[in-house]
Amino acid sequence: MTELAVGVVGAGWMATDYHVPAFTSHPRTRVVAFAERDLDRRAAVEAELSLPGYGDAASMLAAHDLDVVSICTPPSTHEEIFLQAVDAGCHVLCEKPLALSAASARRMADAADAAGVVTQVGYLHRYYRNYERALQLLDNDMLGDIVEVSIAHHSAPPSVGWYYNPDLSGGGVARDLFPHSLDVLFELFGEDCEVRDASVRHLRDRAVEDTARVSLTFEDRSASDASEGSTVEHSESTSVPVELSATWTQTEGVTRVLVVGTEGWLELDAETLQGDVHGRPFEYQHGELPLVDIGIANLFGASDEDAHTARLHDFADKAAAGDRETRAPDSFCPRM
Repeated sequence: MTELAVGVVGAGWMATDYHVPAFTSHPRTRVVAFAERDLDRRAAVEAELSLPGYGDAASMLAAHDLDVVSICTPPSTHEEIFLQAVDAGCHVLCEKPLALSAASARRMADAADAAGVVTQVGYLHRYYRNYERALQLLDNDMLGDIVEVSIAHHSAPPSVGWYYNPDLSGGGVARDLFPHSLDVLFELFGEDCEVRDASVRHLRDRAVEDTARVSLTFEDRSASDASEGSTVEHSESTSVPVELSATWTQTEGVTRVLVVGTEGWLELDAETLQGDVHGRPFEYQHGELPLVDIGIANLFGASDEDAHTARLHDFADKAAAGDRETRAPDSFCPRM
């Protein structure tokens, strides 16, 4: 069985807490090197992980015959590193957001297409089992036509300074938290949407926003198409309003998704999915039904869910198989 050599670019907490352990635990991948421009951080991680460190991605690529490059750096650096890795024939996983502009993202996607390498953006929410279960329910039209969707995502302010530098990050909380929710929305409704309203607020003395909200309209793909030969167009009811908000607050992380349809509703976060279909209530925890339902309470089994590892292992599986049909490809550049 061929083992893929992985190089990780960036040595912050995302790399050391998630990327390196996940690729190390996968049977088909092995981390052989990393790149980090901060000299002190590079020395500390070299000692901690017993891996050779380099000052930049180009030096790492020149020193090692890599199969995979995993990018965990500020968004402003993504395009240059991505193109270097693709030019070297490497499969690439890039943390979100892919780039600071649509033009940059499309250049990256075009380069990957030309090289025929496997690529994936590091979205997380679609790998939670509750989200997978909810998407199955919605794909099967269990809620009927979708009436409205609201998503609220709140998280503690980042501890890393570059998040607050718009030249490096491309923005504040909207750049940080919206991509996860938009990824799920595009999976559910397709790429085309209309921005009806948007606003941001600065709650602290920062160069980037602390709160953001946006009102979107999607076309509900689950709504029945007009019959063949009919001149009747979709009614206005097929347009789904979506309210999306995000805030950096002193919380451990709260995300609530509410979807209301003509035949029921569902609400979920990473831990619990509950709702009602045709008058029949249901509840899941971590994507699983209760082990015991005694009427007044449901008893659920313990969960070993790890969405971070799941997304990285999924990419590793696709890279090992040369399968470009990943669940979150870089070529998915929505038009808004």
